Amino acid sequence: MRIQKFSHFVVATLLLVAAFAVNASAQNTATATGKVTLKQADGTEVPVQGALVEFHRTDIKQYLKTKTDKKGEYIYAGIALEGKFTISVSAPGATPSFIANVPVSRNPVNNFSLSPGDGKVLTLAEIKAMPGAAPVAGTATAPAPGLTPEEAKKKQAEFDKELAAVTAKNAKIEERNAKLPVIFKAGNDAVNASNSLKGAEKISKLDEAINSYNQGIEIDPEAAVVYGNRQVALRSRGLEKYNMAVVNKDKAARDAGLEAARNDLKAAVENGEKAVAVSKTEGQANNAGGAAAGGQKDTGLILLEDRAETYRRALQIKAPVDNAAAAKAIEEYINSETEPAKKEKMQTSLGDALFYAGQIDESVAKFREILAKNPGNLDAIYGLGLALASLTPPQLAEARDMLQQYASKAPEGVSRKQEALDMVKYLDDTIQGEAANKAQETKTDKGRPSKRKP
Repeated sequence: MRIQKFSHFVVATLLLVAAFAVNASAQNTATATGKVTLKQADGTEVPVQGALVEFHRTDIKQYLKTKTDKKGEYIYAGIALEGKFTISVSAPGATPSFIANVPVSRNPVNNFSLSPGDGKVLTLAEIKAMPGAAPVAGTATAPAPGLTPEEAKKKQAEFDKELAAVTAKNAKIEERNAKLPVIFKAGNDAVNASNSLKGAEKISKLDEAINSYNQGIEIDPEAAVVYGNRQVALRSRGLEKYNMAVVNKDKAARDAGLEAARNDLKAAVENGEKAVAVSKTEGQANNAGGAAAGGQKDTGLILLEDRAETYRRALQIKAPVDNAAAAKAIEEYINSETEPAKKEKMQTSLGDALFYAGQIDESVAKFREILAKNPGNLDAIYGLGLALASLTPPQLAEARDMLQQYASKAPEGVSRKQEALDMVKYLDDTIQGEAANKAQETKTDKGRPSKRKP
């Protein structure tokens, strides 16, 4: 299942998504980032986790702080565009360092290479006293250059309000970064565990996965990968429900099971569409996702493939989905995919989608195109038979021959095999009936008196 390929890199993208979402929404702010390393005795440098990074605004009183992650990287979204800051860094076992008078909007990336030391944290007074340090505002009422005390007070109030909003946003980022990986892993583990199960046990494990993904969506409603994996879990659960329903001899239970299965596939399609839409908005398709995947395949293409596969499965079990949207989604994936076998598989599904969307001529053309390259493609043979029978006027003889060819080659136990045989009988009867009617009309015409004048 796709979840197995997805889960090994998806957590890495979550942090990027969260940071991007805040940055994109704060049009009057910038995002400060950088890396903190510690020099070693052999001359190498290692990342410092948990280093304290402090931002002191130099024109008014404003103080922000954050810490580095396990890679030694820090990020703070919501820095005022017009402000200049003194950035100080401290860490256990290191000598503190600072950079003065930094316009973050023009210099958003600032890295620090610390030397071994006593782990001291610089105070504001110590920074101000050091050579090369820019003046740092000390009180909320201290007037900035060119401002009256009243103007400075008003400006300070505005920035205090902005700071509160930024702090709230960063608190949400921290919550996402702390909770999402845990929740997402729980969901992925449940899906992977379901692969070895069947029936009610499999459905129960998939319920668990979907509940985890639901929690992830609550924390971050714009995380494409969470929608993508919830799609996979819903699709798997729906197909398991379908398989259980079709063998149920109780008609009421069977009908209820089929309806539940189709509703799951409908929900899976909706999640697939959301995943693709969010991915395009985030701009992940060819950057963050691809890098996180280790170059195997970019996130955007994976989401397109999963959405196309979900539509394919939904069409197979007659789920209530938009057939035109299915054709569009499958075609988008085909145009993006480079692997011939995968393209051919979805070409057949595109033919099915066009058929269900009522575009019969286009469906026939698509199936003929597939069979010209691969005459043994059973799905295309079956699809062409149905499409030919639906043409106006229908091409009954060729439709019957295609379905007969499918029935003779399809393995035993495939549900379409019996459907094809039933359709062959129906078409045979129709063809014979039409032939009999035509013969009767010809006989009647011959027995009628000629209307020619003597």
